[in-house]
Amino acid sequence: MLILIENTVCLNAGDAAIALAIMRILRRTFGEKSEFVVFDSNPEVAARYYPDIRFRALTTTLTTTPSISLPFVGKRFAIRLRRNIDRLKKHEFRRLLSSARNNGSVGWSPLLNKQVRENIELYAKADLIVSTGGTYLVEHYDISSRLEEFEKDLMLGKPLVLFTQSLGPFNKRENQSRIKSIIDQARFTLLRDVKSEGNLRAIGVKHDRLKVVSDSVFAFADMERLSARPQSGGSKKLKVAISVRDWAHFDGLSPQQGMAQYRKAISQAVVALVKTKNAEVTFLSTCQGIAEYHYDDSIVAQGIANELDAETQKSVSVDSGFYGPDALLKKVADFDFVISTRMHMAILSLCAGVPVLPISYEFKTTELYNGLSQSQWVTDISHIEPVSFTERVLEFTEHLDEFFQAAAPKIREQSLSAWSAGPLIQASLSSQLHDAKIDAKFVEQASS
Repeated sequence: MLILIENTVCLNAGDAAIALAIMRILRRTFGEKSEFVVFDSNPEVAARYYPDIRFRALTTTLTTTPSISLPFVGKRFAIRLRRNIDRLKKHEFRRLLSSARNNGSVGWSPLLNKQVRENIELYAKADLIVSTGGTYLVEHYDISSRLEEFEKDLMLGKPLVLFTQSLGPFNKRENQSRIKSIIDQARFTLLRDVKSEGNLRAIGVKHDRLKVVSDSVFAFADMERLSARPQSGGSKKLKVAISVRDWAHFDGLSPQQGMAQYRKAISQAVVALVKTKNAEVTFLSTCQGIAEYHYDDSIVAQGIANELDAETQKSVSVDSGFYGPDALLKKVADFDFVISTRMHMAILSLCAGVPVLPISYEFKTTELYNGLSQSQWVTDISHIEPVSFTERVLEFTEHLDEFFQAAAPKIREQSLSAWSAGPLIQASLSSQLHDAKIDAKFVEQASS
């Protein structure tokens, strides 16, 4: 069975964990001989870090015309020329998709390169297309390229499944129309939380091919560690890992104001942990150690560490290395607890049986902790305040065993829910309830 996974950003170890979990879940469902091809935003670099995965470039990015510099004719003409070339490329792209679907062959185009044609051939042969899980269908990101990938899949008449998403709300009318059309035609859509389902219902999605299940990364859960929390010795230093990140979307604050408040809160919490709890603090995160990736959480961490007083710095380190999901899972198991801003740093730590105090920058983390019945520990990044956050951190250190006892059964349930995605997808592929006809709009586009 040929399964294509698209829209991945595997230079982010959290996103890589999602992709790896999807492959493990689907292999268990469809068999170990299932073949996967992953369409990533940076396939060449991703392949160096995950050599066992077959990566290719996202198809729609290959059809985009780069900026044109024509000094003798002016910027305005160059922009107009680029737009016209883009229009021609999109027409050719639709023509090749139509040919692949109707004639079984892609054909040739003077405007689209060999990579595009090879990608279309792979899509035409695929038994299943899976859009990776995550939080990329939210309007503070540009979602147009993601939607174009979906529309390509549907034009080819292929079964499309959206893996566990946190998405919406959708306030832009154009997005509402396109997303509703895509979700209406997708074979199945998996959601991480009821809030995301509500966001789809709000734009008019009425069918029952939506299902809320746990984030796929809970498939990494170590059931043995979750059965009993290791006991710390009385003289042992408290080992704490902290995941931080850069963020620009604060409610009511500029990015500069928001980050200053966030950094100050983390800094004060670190000082309190070291001086009152004899803690050893390590900054560690899922987005670090890859120079080609535009995010490196260790840079934010180092900035915070550099501002600490000299005595506190002796008990603080910044681990800036790259860790794949399995290596990170093993790494975090050595800590007594984790303070995490990155959600998949939190999930991987929970999977290792390590208590996690979360900082929520999007609703996905709040919904995650609602599912664990531990919402009392969530701090919203837009409203983080140094004194109250430090108090919460210190209070959390007194409830680590209590947190584990309450959360571990829920984490095991989350793992079972994550694994249930495979049978749900399998059932959807054989379901007679799905109308496989492609929206007339896409058919018209493909043949025009």
